[in-house]
Amino acid sequence: MFRLSCLCPTHATARLAARRAKLMRLRENMMESSIVNRQQANVLSSLIQRDLRAFSTAKIDGTVDGKQNGAMEVRKKLMGHLEDAWHKCFQDLPTAKARQLAHKARDRHESSQHDLTYGEVTFGTLAQILCEDLKNSGIESTGTFYDLGSGTGRGVIGAALIGSFDRVCGVEMISELHEAALGVKEEFVERVAPGIGYDCENGPEIKFVEGNLLRADWSDADVVFINSTCFSKELMEKISQQADRLRPGACIITLTQPLTSSYFDILKSIKYDYSWGTATTHIQVRSEKPSQNAEQKTRYWSKKIPGKKDFGALFDGYTSA
Repeated sequence: MFRLSCLCPTHATARLAARRAKLMRLRENMMESSIVNRQQANVLSSLIQRDLRAFSTAKIDGTVDGKQNGAMEVRKKLMGHLEDAWHKCFQDLPTAKARQLAHKARDRHESSQHDLTYGEVTFGTLAQILCEDLKNSGIESTGTFYDLGSGTGRGVIGAALIGSFDRVCGVEMISELHEAALGVKEEFVERVAPGIGYDCENGPEIKFVEGNLLRADWSDADVVFINSTCFSKELMEKISQQADRLRPGACIITLTQPLTSSYFDILKSIKYDYSWGTATTHIQVRSEKPSQNAEQKTRYWSKKIPGKKDFGALFDGYTSA
């Protein structure tokens, strides 16, 4: 524990300055080692300057080589700080309120009621996928990110905070949710981001598009997130057809149900928590040739049981968890 209570004011000030300097050196090393990106380093710098006590227990030596240098602990503190900022963006728009907006509006649309069932990603789950699962699969969280069926924008704002994307875009067909997302973007850009030292001018472009994901152009995507738990097989087939237009190496993350396209290899299927419960998360990458998973995908879709909450359980057998 870092204590200053027994020190005279002069010595205490000197100790604080020395510790702050060590943390700033560690911050530089973490950025050089790609443990944090530039935006996260800016937020970390602001946090170190404003709230040194947040790092009172971190064991630091200014490098990132040793096990006790505190880099991972400092990063954990930073991610907690980013999650707090993310929650502030949605403090007036809890999941229950967003779900009410979706339920009131979906009767106007021609899509299946199940296709428009509302659910939201959590910050922790998105961070695990983008920072750990993709990285461990050799996929960078860079370029252009899309959230198809983005709701109030939780996935898009989360991707802006967590990843190193140049552009993050949400596509949502329910106008009430789209308008809510625009309000969240304003809250983030004008109030939340400045408060944590996040530089929106040099950060990723944040965009929300109102429209049907089947009619929107997302062919420039590098990483796509789709909450597809309640999507029909017909909708998944149409999404898969559009996904085939993506460049080889592009990544699509779907929940519960994998893409039907034979051009996507499933790298990992793992269960994560979301606003409604647990769902199997499929990380799939576009290949140049038909996927080796084609036969297993066919078996999955032939076994799909209507009404089952998580169909992914039928699909886990041949993939790594």
